[in-house]
Amino acid sequence: MEAVAKALHPDSKEKRYHQDEIIKISKQLLVQVLELPFDSKSRKMTELLKTFDGLDITKYANIVSQKLKINQDIYYYDNEHKNYYRGLQVCYQQDTESLIIGDSDSKGVIQAQDNDKQEIKTIDILVVESIYEENKISHAFAIANKQALTGLKFCPHCNSKAFDPKDKNYSRDYEKHTIKCENNEGKIVKQVKLDYIQKPFVPHIMQNKTYQYLIANGRQHEFKPTQYFITYDLETVPKIVNKKFGKSSYQMYELFPLSVASTIRNKQGIKKIFFSQQDGDDFIVQWLNQLFKEAEQVNADNQYITEACTIDTTIPYSMEVPIVGFNSSRFDISLIISQMQ
Repeated sequence: MEAVAKALHPDSKEKRYHQDEIIKISKQLLVQVLELPFDSKSRKMTELLKTFDGLDITKYANIVSQKLKINQDIYYYDNEHKNYYRGLQVCYQQDTESLIIGDSDSKGVIQAQDNDKQEIKTIDILVVESIYEENKISHAFAIANKQALTGLKFCPHCNSKAFDPKDKNYSRDYEKHTIKCENNEGKIVKQVKLDYIQKPFVPHIMQNKTYQYLIANGRQHEFKPTQYFITYDLETVPKIVNKKFGKSSYQMYELFPLSVASTIRNKQGIKKIFFSQQDGDDFIVQWLNQLFKEAEQVNADNQYITEACTIDTTIPYSMEVPIVGFNSSRFDISLIISQMQ
């Protein structure tokens, strides 16, 4: 509540608030928020504060906004990326049943609708968490300048949209948004824009050039699935590369390739190839060279053929040759990729 009191009563040239005054105001706000049956100056308040641990922001953020008629922008610190971000927005709503809370992914703040068009003040609060005696404690601070804290420039009208001054398009985007936001009086106006020409959602057609061409030419009955493919199986053997025994023992293994086999299915039938250490230390390279040669034939066999038994070049076909691995983990893949040139 001290952070809220400080945010609602910032220092100015005309008046500076001492810490005692902020504490006094925060006590009055606490009575208002919790609806306590006694005055902030009473002895009961003194007894309450001796055991009072503060308000949980996740539970009382809504209540504080409703009781004090304020909007709250709550910021947190990201330890991983070393920056501050707005993690919670709490808006005052006259109708308590339609209280809305937005998170950091929201594109804007839903402004409170007030019958009397009363201006609702927005305060900025920073929440920092710490660990004390294995307990997580949250500390709240009033933010005097959120732009200096976050390094972002906020729209003065909606107080929500943020821009990075380091971005090359900062001036253009900021000016464009502020002009539009000022015309909308700081409110978000969502409009649905429809295309002049209706476009059907058919990804199975639009993402397949072959099928798209056949349908456009009334030849969809000629569409065929991919029939020919290649499989492979890479055998590896673990080898100890480092070990240590003692109070903290460990034993490290590294996989070494032993052999590789492939099965090629094309129009001629089924063909098998096999390479191992007996063919040399570069047997994986030998296998890859042979695999690319076989893939050319598989790709040609998957093409569409005319009545003259030639490849139909009018039908677009750019499907990759399917190569399926059996019992092959990501470790096996890394052994193959390291040998590709």
